[in-house]
Amino acid sequence: MDQPVPDQPAERAELIQLGQALGENLSFALIGGRCTAAQAETMLRLRESRVYLRCESSWKDFCPKHLHISASQADRFIRLWQLHGPAIFELRQLIRISPEAFNAVEPFIKENALHFNDEAIELDPQNSQKIARAVDEFRRTMPPKDKPALTVRDRLNSLQKQVQTIVSDLYKIVELEFQAEERRDFGLTFNCLTSNLERIGTEHSLFPTEPRP
Repeated sequence: MDQPVPDQPAERAELIQLGQALGENLSFALIGGRCTAAQAETMLRLRESRVYLRCESSWKDFCPKHLHISASQADRFIRLWQLHGPAIFELRQLIRISPEAFNAVEPFIKENALHFNDEAIELDPQNSQKIARAVDEFRRTMPPKDKPALTVRDRLNSLQKQVQTIVSDLYKIVELEFQAEERRDFGLTFNCLTSNLERIGTEHSLFPTEPRP
C-alpha cells in the first residue's frame, strides 16, 4: 500500500495514489452497514491525506460519489478503526455487535480468536454461531449502563405531571364525606404540603413575599 511512484511529478503521483486507494476498495457500497478493516484504513488514509480534493471540493461530497456511503458513515468507520483496529471489523463480518458490546469482549480477542471458557474460538464464518453465543454471554455479564443525569427541564416536566396528579386527587378527596378523624388527617396533610411549599418559595426567592393583612 502507498508505494511511492518513481519519477512522477508530485501532482500526478498523488492522483495515482488516489486511484490505487480506490482500486483497493471497489466495493465500498457496504451491505448491512458492514465494513472491512482494509476499507476503514483506506478511508482514513484518503481523509487524512486530503487527496480526495483532487476529485471533489469536500469530504462530504467525495464520500457519496466515490465511496457510495455518506461522510458521517465513513467517519464512523474511521473512528472504529482508530479505537479498536481491525479486530472489531473482523468480528462484525461474522455477527452483529455494537461498539459497547465489543468493549466487553475486546480483551479476550487474541491471535484472531475469541478466548471464552478456556476455548479459543477462531474468528471464522464457520464459528459464527458459537461466537454469537459467547458474545451474548459476555453481554449478560456486562455492568448495566449508568442512566444519564436528568436535566432541569426533565425534572420540571416530571414534577408538573406529579403536581397535576396531586391537585386532581385533592379535588376528589374534598368532595367526599369525611369522618372526623379523616378530616383531621387530611388537614394535617394539606397544611404540611402548603407550609413546605411556602418555605421552599421563601428560602429560594421563587416569588416575592408580602406581609399578610
